[in-house]
Amino acid sequence: MSQQLEEKVSFDGSKVKVLGADYEVGKPEKKFDWRAEFRNRDEMLAYLKVGVR
Repeated sequence: MSQQLEEKVSFDGSKVKVLGADYEVGKPEKKFDWRAEFRNRDEMLAYLKVGVR
C-alpha cells in the first residue's frame, strides 16, 4: 500500500500534510481468538493494557 497524504488545518490555522488511513478495506474472514495467543494471565493483561485501545 502506498501512503496517502491528506492536507488538514492545524490548531494555529496553518495547513499541514498528515498521513491518511493505512488499513485494508474489508471484513475479516474469520474471528480472531486473542485468548489463544497467550500462555498465562499476565500476558493477557499486558495485551489488554497496551494492545487494545
